[in-house]
Amino acid sequence: MAGKEWFGTDRTTLTWYPSIAADKCTQCGLCLLTCGAGVFGFSSSKKTYSVINPGNCTLGCTTCGKVCPEDAISFPEESRTFMHNIIKKGKIFTKVKQALQVRLEKFPDHELHGTGVVR
Repeated sequence: MAGKEWFGTDRTTLTWYPSIAADKCTQCGLCLLTCGAGVFGFSSSKKTYSVINPGNCTLGCTTCGKVCPEDAISFPEESRTFMHNIIKKGKIFTKVKQALQVRLEKFPDHELHGTGVVR
């Protein structure tokens, strides 16, 4: 995970990833199937699912926790609160606007409708 950044913030300092409560997990596999980021893995010897790539978890995503039928997956805090805090602390809006501008310059015919970022 070394070297990964999220809009200028070292991803290793952002503790957003799921935890699996082993006593609740029934090994249904929905977490692995619904996660597009490769956060989960399966141990065939132990017959268990686990978080193997926590730094791959998309910040603010809780899909795996929402689809878990046993409520066995949790996150460090509520996603909206977590995202609000890191966006404010890391001055992310400025960095996002800069990244968006770079992307828009690559596609000059693209039009944005509405007011864009709410201030």
